[in-house]
Amino acid sequence: MSEIHQVTRERFVLENKGPVISEDIKEWLKRGGPFPATFSLETDANGNSTTYEILERDREGYIPNLHLRSGKKGFVLRVLDPLTKRELAAKFCIPADYRDKSPLVEIELASKLRGAEEFIHLLAAVGRAVPFESQPITADQRKWVCFLSDWLEGETLQECLDRNPNKIDPLLVAKIAESLILAILILERKGYKHDDLHLGNVMLVETDPDRRAIDPDLPSHSVKVIDLGSVKPLDKETKKADDDWSSVAKCLALLHNHLHADRGIASRHSRFLKALIEIIEAFADDDPGRFFPEPTMYVERIREAALSLTMLPQVKSKFHPFEAISAEHLASDELLLKLFVDHLPWISMLQTPEPSVLVGPRGCGKSMVFRHLSIRTHVSKLKSDPDILNRLGFFGVYIGCASDLQNDLLWIARKEGRPQELSEEITSYFNLVLTRELLRSLAMCAVTPIMTQALGLTESSRIKLSKFIFEQVGVDVDLVRVPGMDPLQACADILDRFRLQLSRDMLENKETKFKLAPTFIRELCRYARSLIPGLQEWRVAFLLDDYTSHRLSPAIQSILNTVLWQRDDSHVFKVSSEPYGFRPDHVDNSRIDVNREFSLIDAGQISIPAEKEKERRDFITNLLDKRLEAAKYAGTTQTLIGDSAFKRDPELAAAIRSTKGGRMGQRAFYFGIHVLSNAWSGDVSTILHMVREMFARASVTEQSVTLIPDHIQHKSITKVSTALRERVSGYHPFGAEMAGILSSFGQLVKNLLVDSPDRVDRSGKPKLHRRYRLEMSLAFGVELDRELKKLTNGDGLVALKEELIRRAVFIELQPSRGKESAGTETMRWQLRSSLLPSFGTSLIREDYIDIKQIEDFAELLTNPKAFAAKAYLRYAPPPVNPLYQDLFTEEEE
Repeated sequence: MSEIHQVTRERFVLENKGPVISEDIKEWLKRGGPFPATFSLETDANGNSTTYEILERDREGYIPNLHLRSGKKGFVLRVLDPLTKRELAAKFCIPADYRDKSPLVEIELASKLRGAEEFIHLLAAVGRAVPFESQPITADQRKWVCFLSDWLEGETLQECLDRNPNKIDPLLVAKIAESLILAILILERKGYKHDDLHLGNVMLVETDPDRRAIDPDLPSHSVKVIDLGSVKPLDKETKKADDDWSSVAKCLALLHNHLHADRGIASRHSRFLKALIEIIEAFADDDPGRFFPEPTMYVERIREAALSLTMLPQVKSKFHPFEAISAEHLASDELLLKLFVDHLPWISMLQTPEPSVLVGPRGCGKSMVFRHLSIRTHVSKLKSDPDILNRLGFFGVYIGCASDLQNDLLWIARKEGRPQELSEEITSYFNLVLTRELLRSLAMCAVTPIMTQALGLTESSRIKLSKFIFEQVGVDVDLVRVPGMDPLQACADILDRFRLQLSRDMLENKETKFKLAPTFIRELCRYARSLIPGLQEWRVAFLLDDYTSHRLSPAIQSILNTVLWQRDDSHVFKVSSEPYGFRPDHVDNSRIDVNREFSLIDAGQISIPAEKEKERRDFITNLLDKRLEAAKYAGTTQTLIGDSAFKRDPELAAAIRSTKGGRMGQRAFYFGIHVLSNAWSGDVSTILHMVREMFARASVTEQSVTLIPDHIQHKSITKVSTALRERVSGYHPFGAEMAGILSSFGQLVKNLLVDSPDRVDRSGKPKLHRRYRLEMSLAFGVELDRELKKLTNGDGLVALKEELIRRAVFIELQPSRGKESAGTETMRWQLRSSLLPSFGTSLIREDYIDIKQIEDFAELLTNPKAFAAKAYLRYAPPPVNPLYQDLFTEEEE
């Protein structure tokens, strides 16, 4: 690789052992002549000739910039055919270069290569022309050898690199490489070699404007190898250091280095650049056939490399069952599909055509589900599922806010008022990201015949869509598109360059070139539906993952919300967020009506109910088994973790209660799938961490099939639970306050379960305190937050309460109808199940701790130790005289 990076971008200077143009002629060409108005070309031995008009002359006969079309052995004039009025290129070569060969060889070659015009520029005629009267007199006064061919509008790759380097992007480089490979293979099949391949002899040829006027969908350019003056029989030896294949390697190395110098391209398309290096190294070898036994493999390899520009990576490396615990770390969509478990109860609620906001604690699987709902995940393989759109319910487009938005927008909110100042730029940036990901998703579908058929996605529709976008953006784009290049992927790459420039402009406080209205994405999706029939059946759903306040500040969200909640049947937004991480308001201070604008789905609430124990167990079993299978482990959840000794939570609670007065640490309670699944309150990642700890402590390998000992499972679960608990103190803001509340409340419920005086219920059974929930009833119309704000530091109390829920210390449940009367509503908060093992309790709640007054709730937040002491005395009072028992018996809940 280092050798490739050392190749410079200078023009190749190939060895020339033969005659060259004299210095006097060079100076004459630098001046541009002068030249007469016409010249005559003798085409046969009888002296027959044709007169051609010389174009581009000024009034004195000089041709500007002629030196750019001059070489060591000749120069090119632009001339006009007197009969056809067709513009031709007349290449004049020094006669000394043809003392050992006939110019007619090149005409014979052109005849043999008929049919290869798509890749090779062929000659039309050859003849001789007398020296021009204005040219310097040299020792050799023989006639020029002149070749005629069609005049090509465009520029060579070397000129493009020197003057317009931004034109050359990865997609174009892939097609250039393919064209060079095909040109050489065609020459070799005919028994020839080019023998002078360099970037100056490869041309980006502009498509005839008349043809494009008739058919606007035609590519703007094509790639052609020019200048066949050095073509030789394949078996003829030359003195040049490079053959055609090593010359191609040098060409591609220069193009590679051009791409690699752009950090954005290097990071986004690293797989393509790596594949290109492998191809370059193979071609630079003395025998490329060692790497490509069949000629067809040359083309296959570059097309595979080009495919990486559109398709997501297919990771072939060995997978460990507990790597990539977070879905963002799964680079392979194929692996994601293998690991995905569809037993989560809230997935089907997302697969509706309506806007949705999914809230849930970190690690509950939001990202995994959103990526699974993305169409790109399912077309990552060439053979995609033809029925996947029906199963998904929409055309999902995934946007990870952490990767696509946070880094470039978060800094804006650090200065008060700056988001509002840059609201138009922020909206434009968001629109560019949405459009780029929509185009990439469609481009991936375009390489899969099944998907193109299902969507009705034609090349014409892709071209029209890309043109529409450039028209709407309103910036002139010098896009080079050659046959085979996907217009949507090319458009997406250009939009990404706009995005990076816009980000720099915002950072440097510069005026931006363009601004996109909040309605831009709506108009784009409407137009896309008119072109692509499948989008009328499966509307576009933008999946904004981790759209939460610590990624995007409330000020940024209020600006982006103007784009999100537009009512239109062309597209829909689905958002995932941590609790209280999504702010439903607009930048104009109008609030979004949750019930009217989107459906709210709370993953934490749905995962908690006690009656869902079997569902949780099935989900965790499936989750682990899929990972073990993907890692090719012999063991399963059943053989490695097994059943629990306590299959119901009351049994676990009773066993823990039995340690009263003794040491709980001497026994194992937390082991087996029943206990493990009950420790899950929606946070999938926590369960994976617990099992990973078990595997590490028990030295589980791919061949292991025996149960992990109970004490190791117990130790692993409590260790991870304790680590989660200790982590709370480091959260910002309110880390210390939240840690104190958690410690006091956790110790309270532990003391109630284990240390409280013995009691029995009305049926005479021992009554165990499994009070892991807080409840508070308020009259309808009374809002807890509003009442808290009336107290000292009320805003801080509300913020602390929200942070406890956002950080999933407590899971906030849906309010229920109040127990006290029909005119009340009960608020409910439950301690996160995965934190309970750190305190030594059971895992499923039965009863709750009732908060009677607003002031009591405030005391929980500000003085949790005092709150816990009062609650303990209330629910576990000391024994009293039986004569007064009824006075102290609490009403059963």
